[in-house]
Amino acid sequence: MAPTKERLHSLMHLFIACLLKLSTAAPCLPDQASSLLQLKASFIGDNLPSWQAGTDCCHHWEGVTCDMALGRVISLDLGEFDLTSSRLDPALFNLTSLKNLSLAFNYFSGASLPACGFERFTDIMHLNLSCTNVLDHIPVGIACLKNLVTIDLSGNGLYFERPSFKTFMANMSNLRELYLDGVDLSSSGSTWSTVLADSIPQLRVLSLSGCSMSGSIHSSFSKLRSLTMIDLGYNFELTGKVPEYFSKLSSLTVLDISSNKFEGHFPTKIFQLKSLRTLDLSDNHMLSVRLTHFPTGNNLETLNLIGTNFSYGMPSSFAKLEHIKKLGLNVMDIDNKLPALISKLPSLDDLQLMGPDTKNPILSWVSNLTQLTHLRFGGYDFSELVSTWIGKLTRLESLTIVDCSFSIPIPYQIGNLTKLVELEFWSCDFPEQRMPSWIGNLTKLVSFSISHCNFCGPIPSTIGNLIQLEELAVRSSHISGKIPKSLFALPALQWLLLVDNQLIGSLEDIPAPLSSPLWWIDLSSNQLTGPIPKSFFQLKNLRILHLGSNKLTGPVKANATRPILDQINYTV
Repeated sequence: MAPTKERLHSLMHLFIACLLKLSTAAPCLPDQASSLLQLKASFIGDNLPSWQAGTDCCHHWEGVTCDMALGRVISLDLGEFDLTSSRLDPALFNLTSLKNLSLAFNYFSGASLPACGFERFTDIMHLNLSCTNVLDHIPVGIACLKNLVTIDLSGNGLYFERPSFKTFMANMSNLRELYLDGVDLSSSGSTWSTVLADSIPQLRVLSLSGCSMSGSIHSSFSKLRSLTMIDLGYNFELTGKVPEYFSKLSSLTVLDISSNKFEGHFPTKIFQLKSLRTLDLSDNHMLSVRLTHFPTGNNLETLNLIGTNFSYGMPSSFAKLEHIKKLGLNVMDIDNKLPALISKLPSLDDLQLMGPDTKNPILSWVSNLTQLTHLRFGGYDFSELVSTWIGKLTRLESLTIVDCSFSIPIPYQIGNLTKLVELEFWSCDFPEQRMPSWIGNLTKLVSFSISHCNFCGPIPSTIGNLIQLEELAVRSSHISGKIPKSLFALPALQWLLLVDNQLIGSLEDIPAPLSSPLWWIDLSSNQLTGPIPKSFFQLKNLRILHLGSNKLTGPVKANATRPILDQINYTV
């Protein structure tokens, strides 16, 4: 239908209004542009091509947003721009009008955050420095930012010292989202939960995974009534009972308490929360989970009960998990009725099954789950199982096999799973078996990892077929022979880790220059000989090079045309 005359007039007025707004918008102030250009100069390479002197930073520069009336920068979002620097340049702190700053997923070479400067961001509401490879203590200046609504410092090597965690939180009453995954909170002892409860009662998102916290959750934590997400996974020393009041958090969508030491009975009322989407209780071996039934209308999408003392009274309630996409169960908890119910879950595409239970007839029902895209299983003896069942899962994109014994050859049917993007073997027993040549059939692989297995023989040359491979990691797995030259020609390879094996030979004939975008090379703890290849130092993206515990010779010489290496270890 053609637009009416009235609608055409409205669109015209809107268009004219936009033009007028643009024409009256203040240009970027010179001091703001100068500070941004100084910041750009601190990065290696040119990943900010739109930042050019003489152009308006407010209207033409990527990641920059300005106050339209004043021409001052109020948002700098450089997240995932693939920037690299050896420091966080102080010019950044001249942008004192910032309300939003994101440098997430860039690389700052293990630098410390500046001791001074953050306190100048008096208006800032959103700060994201996640996964930037910054180390050392969190500066006191960040603790001064009283207007923060969200803060994300996760995925770095940070810790609290001065300020302490308590001092840091004392000024954060406006905070709604707190992401400190991987930040060391061990210095706070068991007080972390009371600190949060007393300081930020309106908090909605709490993500403290892998923070070295300890103790039990204090009853005062119940003050945090607005929580929609709780992630306390991988703290290992969290103890006590899971609080009953979690079941009263009517907006809770995520509860992750995996890999801790919670004990006692898990509150069954939490299963009644219709807001809940993710529930991960895995690896709490003293936690008793007695499930009588799932409520009708539940919205669970992820449920992981591996490594808990799980039992159920009504297996038929699993049929109510109509929205479940990801399910993790102990094999020993699966009786004769449950496989048929799991097979009928309409949305299930990710399944984790962990043993040990070598007599469980896994092939009789997992092979029917042809919709699976992700499968992780462990604790099985492939000498007692028919291996053909795995060839039926033709939609698999990710396959992880953990702690399995292969006294028969590795099933060649895995080589037929041509949609695989990720393949992992962890702590598997491959007595006198070679890495199979059919690995070259999996041309969509992006990540291939083998850790603490016992292969023999070399890496097959067919690995050169994996033109989409970004990560290859073979750790402590007894592979031997020479490293195939084809590895260094893989066009997408960024991480090459062949650590603690029995690799031999010289690296001097590796072609130069190398075309792959290698970022991390670790060939340490092998039996490599000869000179260190000059071609390594022509890699423009290389940041980490570990060659130690080999028999390599010759100096490591930096090339003035390539960036500095942040970590280098070549001691013979």
